[in-house]
Amino acid sequence: MTRMRRGFLFGRTARTLMVVAVIVYVSALLFAWSQHTSFFTALYWTITTVTTVGYGDVTATNPTSRIVAMVLMVVAVPILGLLLADTASGFVEGRLRKVLGMSERVMPKGYVLVLGWSPVARIAVDDLLNRNRHVMVVADEDTLGVEHPHLQFLHADPADESTLTRLDPARAAAALLCHDHDGDILISALALHNLAPALTITAVPARQNTAAALSELGLLSSFPGNDLVGHVLSRSAQAPHAGPLLWQLVRDENHRISEEVPTPGELGQGIEQVRAQRALRGEILLGVLDGGAVRFALGNEQLGTDTRLLILRRA
Repeated sequence: MTRMRRGFLFGRTARTLMVVAVIVYVSALLFAWSQHTSFFTALYWTITTVTTVGYGDVTATNPTSRIVAMVLMVVAVPILGLLLADTASGFVEGRLRKVLGMSERVMPKGYVLVLGWSPVARIAVDDLLNRNRHVMVVADEDTLGVEHPHLQFLHADPADESTLTRLDPARAAAALLCHDHDGDILISALALHNLAPALTITAVPARQNTAAALSELGLLSSFPGNDLVGHVLSRSAQAPHAGPLLWQLVRDENHRISEEVPTPGELGQGIEQVRAQRALRGEILLGVLDGGAVRFALGNEQLGTDTRLLILRRA
């Protein structure tokens, strides 16, 4: 809508400017003819009249030129005022949008919405930008300390539903909730779900009970950050390289994890059979999502229409 409005204003301004130019040119020709003066002098008189400066050094001295002057003042002066008003309103709107922290550009469909700012959010945003994703960050911060052509920043309360409404979250591909407080995560998750029910929402709350509550509501994919780090450390005590393996899994630029539906030929097949078929294509079946729960693909249950596969493949 903003882009369409700017295009409309630009087109109207261009048309208004063209009309003023034609009126000035025709008026200068008529004034030069009626006053028997040069075109340059007539153009000078026309411009001083339209701009309401009126020095008085060149004046209309006969009925014909005075009629030209009256028509010029009645028609051209209001049109010029409209042109100046459009220019001024565009400038003022741009300044207001900047002061209020509103985005100057419309985010493309499929952008990633990040609510809140923290060290975890900074890492996630840097990684998304490195992958050439468009990111919108909403945080109650003066500055992010990050500059990138694909990054937009809105200085506002990320837990305020009116702020989220302005962003049109239905256009986003995913939302990451990086608030400092679990209460804000709950509020933002509920607001986003109401505004964009199909939006993929992920959060890293501090407490396990918050993650459990969000999962039970079916609002998002969440996991407690402290528990995640603690369990990685615990597994590293049993297998010293388990931690580095998990780190490589999420940081490797040459591979990516995708979530996808089984192919028609895979429906009804067992997990082991699908894993073997995928391996022949250079893909690794890591896990399955079934009934809202994620689990490792270690059994041999049959894949149903509601099953989703977590696949590791080369980027």
